[in-house]
Amino acid sequence: MSLDIEKIGDVCNVGDGAHASIKRTLNGIPYYTSKNFKIEGIDLSKVDYISEEDFKKHFRSNSNAITKPIKDDILLSIIGSIGAPHLVKDEDDFGLSSSVSILRPNVSKIEPQFLYYWIKSDDFQNAVHQIKSGVAQSFLSLSMIKQLPVIYPKSLETQKRIASILSNYDDLIENNLKRIKLLEETAQNIYKEWFVNFRFPNYEHTAFDAESGLPVGWEMKKMIELMNISGGGTPSTKIPNYWDGEVIWFSPTDLGKNSSLMLLDSSKKITREGLAKSSAKLLPPMTILMSSRATIGLFGMINKECSTNQGFINIIPNEIFYRYYILQNLIGRKNEIIGKATGTTFKEISKGVFNTMTIMKPKSDVVKLYFDFADSIFKQIEIIEIQNQKLKEARDILLPRLMNRTIEV
Repeated sequence: MSLDIEKIGDVCNVGDGAHASIKRTLNGIPYYTSKNFKIEGIDLSKVDYISEEDFKKHFRSNSNAITKPIKDDILLSIIGSIGAPHLVKDEDDFGLSSSVSILRPNVSKIEPQFLYYWIKSDDFQNAVHQIKSGVAQSFLSLSMIKQLPVIYPKSLETQKRIASILSNYDDLIENNLKRIKLLEETAQNIYKEWFVNFRFPNYEHTAFDAESGLPVGWEMKKMIELMNISGGGTPSTKIPNYWDGEVIWFSPTDLGKNSSLMLLDSSKKITREGLAKSSAKLLPPMTILMSSRATIGLFGMINKECSTNQGFINIIPNEIFYRYYILQNLIGRKNEIIGKATGTTFKEISKGVFNTMTIMKPKSDVVKLYFDFADSIFKQIEIIEIQNQKLKEARDILLPRLMNRTIEV
């Protein structure tokens, strides 16, 4: 296979998003900044919006400047999560800040989808890391981007075949994500049907209390009566012995970038010593994790022991079969939880306030039925997440093997 070695500037026109300060709105056209771009994909947990008028003003299709992304452009974050790419699709329609660069490939030289996978590769990301380590701030200028290396087959057909092989893996991953979404929606819908609309099994034969409107035997309780809650902590980053251990340690960012409520691992780990020398606590498997500050109301569970930083309220039900009921109850009350948060630097809901919130306690026989139903769903979700993890690992080692002909294209 004949390979070319060039620079990004040789195979792409390079621009970036709007440099103007654009007013944010409550809704309208999505406006992405570098914070939305992660190696795993676009993070939509916190999206800004701009008005349609401002969108048309700053992102005109007929402008000579490359500021409005079009199909097959590659977007590359240049601040924060530097090097996280996104291949623009037909249906994409959003504004873009100047913290994101736009690479418009010369399609007579390089296939856009191949370039996208090259940018995700270890070789390219290592080159980005080398540049990052040589600058004072975590920032890539457009001139720096133009100097980054591109190694690609001279044959466009070969590029397309490689991209097609890799995209097959992405298609499988995307289909699995759709399955996960449907499973989570099913668990949510059954929860609403049983515990909001009160159409649980045999509800026709259930008496309702005239005063409370609840089924007889169901009660309103304080959160603290149904669960134990725990916080977290961060070991000193100045002591290396506290870090890179075997203890799973979550930050809210881990929950924000995950594709489902079921977590498999954390991006950082701490040691047993770090756990002991901080306010982080070892939590049992399937503890309900809820972010409680800054980005409030992100949820997750992991089928392993874990710990978290201080930005969490971690929930351990007094009775295990209330787990999924409590989880769905809290997800449905996210706005209420956010509304109870206070603080000037950043909003946070305290454990004290959370403990005094009320929660309906259904009779245990109905909750046990829901536990059995939801438990099978979340076990399926965990299996699919593991499948996706293996697909991503296989995809990421394929590109170098295809390029060096370890595997024939």
